[in-house]
Amino acid sequence: TSNWQMEYEVTNTLTCAVASCDSPADLAAVSSVSNSVTASLSSAMSSGSFLTLLSTNLVQSSGFDVSVVSCLVVWGATEAAVVADREMGTGRFYPDWIFHSGTCLDDGNEPTHMANDESWILDSLEECCERYFTWDTNACMNVKGSGLWYADVYNNVCVTDCDFGEGNTCGGQADVFSDNLYANPRSCCETELAWQFVEFCE
Repeated sequence: TSNWQMEYEVTNTLTCAVASCDSPADLAAVSSVSNSVTASLSSAMSSGSFLTLLSTNLVQSSGFDVSVVSCLVVWGATEAAVVADREMGTGRFYPDWIFHSGTCLDDGNEPTHMANDESWILDSLEECCERYFTWDTNACMNVKGSGLWYADVYNNVCVTDCDFGEGNTCGGQADVFSDNLYANPRSCCETELAWQFVEFCE
């Protein structure tokens, strides 16, 4: 007799609104997908449909004898979603002054003078941004915007800190010197555009 144990990992690739993948929009998207997958798997395991499908696939693969089906048992639990960067860097951040991206990179392509002098290299994006891009740490940390809200005083509305066209509420990247950032549009409207009705501001 033989025993087998199988573990499944469900991977869903999302494009984050910000580099750190921790904006409110990113966290909401991950939570939504995670809840959907968890509910589907839990339902399939408790109803027996997962076991039926697994049995059919094993027999059709010709890798197992039909008798194995009578011995199959499905159990388990779904774990919390883990957010991971698809492309892992070196973890050694340096300021990108060659291509002027306005951020720090950890792609292993630091210039020779930086590679030869460890003082240029830092262990986290945050440390690197705080040292080399103090005038715009927000943009350095969130190349595509922070996903937070700020007041567009020219149009009297609150918009999201993200590139134009990246979403319905994106108003371009916030100006780190003049724009205060808020977690939601209501807070932004009530604080920055208090003379407006909130309904017209959001």
